[in-house]
Amino acid sequence: MRQFCFFCIKKNYVYFNITTDKLDAMNKAVTFLAKIGFWQFVILFSVLALVMSEILILIHSYLLTGYFFDKNLLTVGFTIPLLVGITIFPLIAFLLSYLRELQDDKDKIIALQKKTQKKLEKSESYQRAILDSFPFFVWLKDTNSDYLAINMPVAKAVGLDNPSEFIGKNDLDFFPKDLAEAYRADDKEIMQTLQKKELEELIECNGERIWHQTYKAPILDKEGNLFGTVGFARDITKDKEAEEELKLMKYALDHAEEAVYLTDKDGCFKYVSDGSVRQLDYTKEEFKSMGISDIDSDFNLSSLEAFFLELKQNSSLIFRTRHKNKKGTMFPVEINANYIEYRGREYSLAFVRDITRSKQIEDNLKLSASVFTSAREGIVITDANNNIIDVNDAFVKITGYPRGEVLGKNPRILQSGHNNEEFYTDMWESLHSNGVWRGELLNRKKSGEEYVENSTISAVYDENGVVKNYVAIFTDITLQKQQQQKLEYIAHHDMLTNLPNRVLFIDRMHQAMAQAVRRKQLIAVIYIDIDGFKDVNDTYGHEAGDKLLVLLAEKMQSLFREGDTISRIGGDEFIALLVDVANKVSITSFLKRLLDIVSEEISINGFPINVSASIGVTFYPQQNELNAEQIIKQADEVMYQAKLSGKNKYVMFTHKDKVSKILF
Repeated sequence: MRQFCFFCIKKNYVYFNITTDKLDAMNKAVTFLAKIGFWQFVILFSVLALVMSEILILIHSYLLTGYFFDKNLLTVGFTIPLLVGITIFPLIAFLLSYLRELQDDKDKIIALQKKTQKKLEKSESYQRAILDSFPFFVWLKDTNSDYLAINMPVAKAVGLDNPSEFIGKNDLDFFPKDLAEAYRADDKEIMQTLQKKELEELIECNGERIWHQTYKAPILDKEGNLFGTVGFARDITKDKEAEEELKLMKYALDHAEEAVYLTDKDGCFKYVSDGSVRQLDYTKEEFKSMGISDIDSDFNLSSLEAFFLELKQNSSLIFRTRHKNKKGTMFPVEINANYIEYRGREYSLAFVRDITRSKQIEDNLKLSASVFTSAREGIVITDANNNIIDVNDAFVKITGYPRGEVLGKNPRILQSGHNNEEFYTDMWESLHSNGVWRGELLNRKKSGEEYVENSTISAVYDENGVVKNYVAIFTDITLQKQQQQKLEYIAHHDMLTNLPNRVLFIDRMHQAMAQAVRRKQLIAVIYIDIDGFKDVNDTYGHEAGDKLLVLLAEKMQSLFREGDTISRIGGDEFIALLVDVANKVSITSFLKRLLDIVSEEISINGFPINVSASIGVTFYPQQNELNAEQIIKQADEVMYQAKLSGKNKYVMFTHKDKVSKILF
């Protein structure tokens, strides 16, 4: 048997249980009666009943008497059916009337059923449309946590097209076990406590992470009986992402080195970052009652109006000003202000950077640039590959090279060739190991003129300790070097004859003595005294005497080799040094030429002058270890022997009898 259930809009339920077979039979009978008419059927049924009764009586009479028409039986037979017909007729009429009423009731019930069904279907359609129109999840569960109803978003979330596929099933049929158990635990808690539950939960399903804001509550009837739970869930992933973005943005703004603040058109602070607190020393609570004019005296109501007008026109402005912190200290800042319009109101979002240090650096750079430009020293800056990237005006003045001509080139364009490869190798080793080199360089100007520079070259390193630049600062010391050389020349030479003096001679003699020992050769020291020089001074004057000494110096110097030295040590006395002497005899011819060239006649101021020389000679090394002064003294002694022996002679020193024979 089938049961029909109808749902009333007013939440009242009416149940009808009707036997299907009886209802069908009644339906057929009522349909038959409807075809022939009600009273026609009653009369026909009564007549047929009487006819059938009489036929039965005739048969009964024949069976009892052997005759169909027995008088007594016929009387009784006709009387009884008549009485029966009279009795049955109203019963049948009542029965048929009752059946007719049932049919009418049935029709009403069917009509009500159809009407109610339509209302139910329409109500369900409305309810389904309402549920499915929600952009979030909606579900209804019974006390066993089995689904009674869901909306379309829930079905689509698990890959179903029809929400009815959920009905009668539970979370274990659709979700991972751990997630389903968590849902069922929530349902159990809600049904036990009869308290609603709100939470935000992160659900990871099929590799996708989704945030849901969920509301769950128990369902009670009018009597307070529990018959299930209802739940709503909204996808708040975008909201959470936006929230995280806001949190990240706030975190970033608060941890930015710059101060960040938002001000309205009246200059009042609407937001300040932690950087603003650090920069200005005010608390965020204090900022709430402050405005931009409290930290920048240049901003007042009139200037703010002009500022916002300019900011609106340009969208953003970058400018510098001075701010005052809570302690009253003024400091320079650079502001990047941005125009913002929100809900019809105008704001300025400013990023404020304390440029105290950068301002100092900037000032230092300006000072450095000024020094670089106006320094009297030449300055060259190269990259790590030693290519020139900048030079100052002093460089241009010293070298003669225009700035544009040297940029990108190597400083070797200044080399004169006097400094050898070993010199530059040592210089670079010092730069690589110590980061600096100091010394003198003999370079060449663009004009080809050589000059001496006192230079300091320094390596500049980056934060990783890698060389990124070289800076050379140099001074042209050519004049100083020339002056120094002149002084050194004066200190080591006879100013009349330009011959080395005694100091320079001793220095060269020390070198020659050491070399003689190494090479196992002799050196000869020759002491020369000019005979008759005093008479020349007395006769012709000191000027003539000086000219005589100059001419004699030139003539004697012409006889000596490049490595030899002749020196004037005072008055008319000279000392000569011969190196690489093979033996004592090998210099005799030289000594004779020396005597001859001195004794040649010389004309001074038109007067013929004749002088001669007395020469003493000694050698080194000797048997005894002697110093330079002792050797010179030996030569001086034998020179006097030559002078005493008649002049114009040379005498050689010997160890046997102190003096050798006099040689002419």
